Amino acid sequence: RVHDFDLFWQLQSGKYLWQSGTFIYHDLFSLAAEAPRWEHCWLHDLIVYGVYNLAGYAGISLWKGLLLTITAGLLAVVARRRGASWTIILSCAPILWLMTRLGWAERPQLWSYLFFALFLLILEEYRQRPTRLVWLLVPLAILWANLHAGSILAFPLVLAYVAGVGFDIVRQRPPTLTGRDWRRLLLVFTALIPASLLTPYGLSTLRALLTSSSLGVDSGELMQLYNMDWAPTTYVAMPWFFYALAVVVAVCLLNGRRAAASDLFLLGGLAFMGFKLVRHTPFFFFAVAALLPLLIDNVYRQWVGPRSSVTRGIIVATALALLLYPYARLALPELKASGWFDRGLRVWHFPVAAADFVRSEKLPGNLWNTYDWGGYLMWTLYPDYRVFWDGRQDSKEMFTAGLAVMRGDPGWEALLDRYQVRTVVTKACTVDTGEHYPLLDRLQGNPDWALVFADVSALIFVRRTDVPAEWLQQQELPAARIDDTILSEAGLLVKAGPGRYMAWWEMARFHLARNDYRRAFPLLERHLQTAPPGRQVAEAENYYRILYPLMQR
Repeated sequence: RVHDFDLFWQLQSGKYLWQSGTFIYHDLFSLAAEAPRWEHCWLHDLIVYGVYNLAGYAGISLWKGLLLTITAGLLAVVARRRGASWTIILSCAPILWLMTRLGWAERPQLWSYLFFALFLLILEEYRQRPTRLVWLLVPLAILWANLHAGSILAFPLVLAYVAGVGFDIVRQRPPTLTGRDWRRLLLVFTALIPASLLTPYGLSTLRALLTSSSLGVDSGELMQLYNMDWAPTTYVAMPWFFYALAVVVAVCLLNGRRAAASDLFLLGGLAFMGFKLVRHTPFFFFAVAALLPLLIDNVYRQWVGPRSSVTRGIIVATALALLLYPYARLALPELKASGWFDRGLRVWHFPVAAADFVRSEKLPGNLWNTYDWGGYLMWTLYPDYRVFWDGRQDSKEMFTAGLAVMRGDPGWEALLDRYQVRTVVTKACTVDTGEHYPLLDRLQGNPDWALVFADVSALIFVRRTDVPAEWLQQQELPAARIDDTILSEAGLLVKAGPGRYMAWWEMARFHLARNDYRRAFPLLERHLQTAPPGRQVAEAENYYRILYPLMQR
């Protein structure tokens, strides 16, 4: 199902582009309306808006599945054209594909996945059978640059082949290209530079990308913690990246000089990118899926093939047994959470009814909203309302202000006053860990704010002084509804992703407060099992120690 928060600011941007016939140069849909905005994925926005108009959210689900399927098919074709056996391709590629599942969202990055695979196919064809077909990379680069800023990846991708082919020519490794073939590839690389600038924003996109305050570890602690797009790669967050990297290093070492230099340069460069940011790891897995099967075949022929049939059987059986573990760890949870192919919108994930309530009741602006819901609210409420912030924002200053409110830091009310916020639309729990928003603790019982809407995941508060007293008397809800919404969203979050360790604690806390220890105990257990080292709530550990002997009776 459609579940990505950023999709909706892309839909709103596509709608604006289509209806106005003009490009976006400012942040039109938020309270920071004068801030510069370069909609680098403008062509994607138009496409996804068109898909929505034709087939709704179900059509967007199908569009996503189609792009991912084509990408997977292209990578398999690359592996096969390189000479890998279908046995190795079908054994390795699905596992590596599952490792990219965090990127399976309705985002313009899907185009970067597709074009990465297409570039890889053309470059591999040229390395083995050089023709003028390689010039197709130039118009493809223009198209890619207007679909997603990930098009900058075209440069290191082609450069890896320029350097690799040149190195193989020097060491005379077959298939050896001529100097003329290499110079043609170098010319193509040079032509990519002006091609990538043929967008409505020209150099502005490149400058924004290179000077952005949110480039991974350079973005500051707040950005890394709360903007999942810029989360650094760690073993806890992405263990499969490190497992795959270890296998790649071992296979390349066993290949020795038989490995093409372009393979080594590309895999090494993408591994370095993967070390920087979690969002870059899918490109490493894609390259491994396309390039590694042939290298594994080489290892089998040299190191396993000459051995006795019994030894070969043991080695193959062991390898197949080892493959079952990642399949079980990666595929089964995904199938349990999402099914084989579930179409449409994950309604509880978004403020669908809350947005309808804001519109129908004509609640006073301005809005404050949780970061991940900004896109949906601008899609459904603009131009009557502007959102406080949304997934397009990567300003450190904006994040600091938004987070101060979200966390209920001292001065949060002054920030709402500064932006003349009269209505708060908020999720109950964070999407990453499932912890309830501290702002809710500040709003609960606050004499200036009233709860007027609550469903399974959304809460709406209004300033008492900005709505009619008679209307408020009819709409105000008891504060206990806040806890009900926290409990319901926490349950939905762990159903979709059991690793949200704080959601388990939120549910346990709810039952502990009601002295329902038998329901609380297994929830405490799940929290302690799923929380990363050092992230367990001390109160949960204490309750678990107390309740454990009682539950064994």
